[in-house]
Amino acid sequence: MNDINQLSVFLMCWVFVLGLCIGSFLNVVVLRGLSGESIVFPPSKCPKCLNKLKWWMNIPVLSYLFLRGKCHYCKEPISLQYPIVELFEGIIFLLIYLKFNISIETLFYMIAASLLTVMSVCDIKESIIFDIHAYILILIGLSYNFITGGVHGFLFGLFGAISGFLFYEILARSGYLFAGHRAFGEGDSLIASGIGAFFGWKIMLLSAGISVVVMSLFAFPYLFIHSYKTGKKDTCIALSVSLLLILITFIFTRFNLSESIYSSLIFLLFIICGILWCIKLIFKDMKKNADNDESSLCLLPFGPAMAISFIIIMFFAQNLEVFAKSYFS
Repeated sequence: MNDINQLSVFLMCWVFVLGLCIGSFLNVVVLRGLSGESIVFPPSKCPKCLNKLKWWMNIPVLSYLFLRGKCHYCKEPISLQYPIVELFEGIIFLLIYLKFNISIETLFYMIAASLLTVMSVCDIKESIIFDIHAYILILIGLSYNFITGGVHGFLFGLFGAISGFLFYEILARSGYLFAGHRAFGEGDSLIASGIGAFFGWKIMLLSAGISVVVMSLFAFPYLFIHSYKTGKKDTCIALSVSLLLILITFIFTRFNLSESIYSSLIFLLFIICGILWCIKLIFKDMKKNADNDESSLCLLPFGPAMAISFIIIMFFAQNLEVFAKSYFS
């Protein structure tokens, strides 16, 4: 029994360290991808003084602590991105292992988490999502469903991938009707396609809702305060109504207020109309920004919120599948 426990602890430590090392590599992928450099050559160097880093300066997290957050050569601050990404990957790898143990799910979810981390950091830093990373995510999702479900699984993932892309593209291109430009970038549509490739179209739609909630938690205070200060009343109204709609939806579902399919459909129609009205108000302010050559507040990085929704679904897929089947049936 003690040997089994020791092996379990050893494997958990090994997985955590593996995640730290992968996180260190992902930092390289992000920075060199944004700068256009090769991820293989030249060897690791300080991005400020360009001095080649020695091996002990590349130990995940520990090197940052040993160097006190500064370059050994030029003493310039090292970005917190390095230890944050490394720790995040270490923790997420460990959680995936604890959830799925040694399995095909563990392998594919670790790869997906790594890709989503790269896309999220790029989106936060430069509002860029490289298509190649999203294409790999889609391919990984299709491969996963093919391995676990054969041809039927592949078709399930393929339909989910197509549905995810089309659903987000319709939403994005609706921005042309109100603001004269896309509501968000094509990279978000590709991530949605990857989510659909893994989990199918029903869970993809739930992912969209989760992403909006996650985005709201982080962006709502900033958007509301900034919009209020800059006199964008329509955006303030839309954000307030959106928050009210979320609250109403929670109360409606939490206390099971629907007595029939008709009342549920009426409520759903009410929520959809409310959302569309809020979108129209926000797009109206986006149009004002475009006319005045101002950057739109609404074009905030959405990729990280989608990545978080993927992680939530990854750990609670069975619960969400039960909910999706009961709702869509």
